[in-house]
Amino acid sequence: MNPFDYFFTNKANLPDNIPGRLFSTLHIIVMVILIIAVPLAAFLCRKMDKKKMKILFIVLWAVVSTLEIVKIIWESCTNPNGFEVTGILPLYICSIFMYTMPFAIWCKEGSFLRRMACSFLCTLGLIGGLINFVYPSNVLSSYSVISFAGLHTLFYHGTMVFVALLMLFSNYYNYKNFKDGFLAVIPLLVVSIPANIINFVFDCSYMFFRGGFPFSLVYDHMPEWLYIIILYIAYALIPLLFYLPYLIYSKVKAKKTAKSVGGGEA
Repeated sequence: MNPFDYFFTNKANLPDNIPGRLFSTLHIIVMVILIIAVPLAAFLCRKMDKKKMKILFIVLWAVVSTLEIVKIIWESCTNPNGFEVTGILPLYICSIFMYTMPFAIWCKEGSFLRRMACSFLCTLGLIGGLINFVYPSNVLSSYSVISFAGLHTLFYHGTMVFVALLMLFSNYYNYKNFKDGFLAVIPLLVVSIPANIINFVFDCSYMFFRGGFPFSLVYDHMPEWLYIIILYIAYALIPLLFYLPYLIYSKVKAKKTAKSVGGGEA
């Protein structure tokens, strides 16, 4: 079977045995290539002039955002059920990439909004991109990796990882300010408001607030209100882990410096 014959076919009309789905040989090959190629590309671009880097960020953000709109229109038009609000809206954690990029690009260096945006992109955004290299279940459980939807999700999440790593490799952003770790959750909190409204009105689970693998392992065994509180706490704490190594390093270094100074004076 040639997956190119079904390149623009909606998941509702795809045959069950189409090659290139989740964890197929084809998907694993593409996943390995991306895991190697995307970080390497970011590393090679690390010395790019900052103005050119911003232009690159603008182009990537514009292309990703445009393709997201195209994907929503395409999937709605080809789906026998039409527009399905339960899964097609850009209210996922990875969707926040599109909303934070303008602040990371155009806001003044060191400003609250730029630090907030970059903190999200280089923590929760980076995690989201990497997970979807390995486990893009929302898409490849139905589509082939050789399809518009499959290539779209790989390009989208590949861009997320590339941008975050390029920011870090080039020192466009770094993990030196531990307080920035608290800022990363702000964009998530903002987007979680419409996400949770849609979740409870239409019985869906944007941002995993009503379960979904692997979160169902917890969601199914506790009251929903408690699960939501725990998930919010987890989202707030995870970014801090990225800043913790440098915080520990700086504390240890400061103690060593203080001891050496004290010993010298003695």
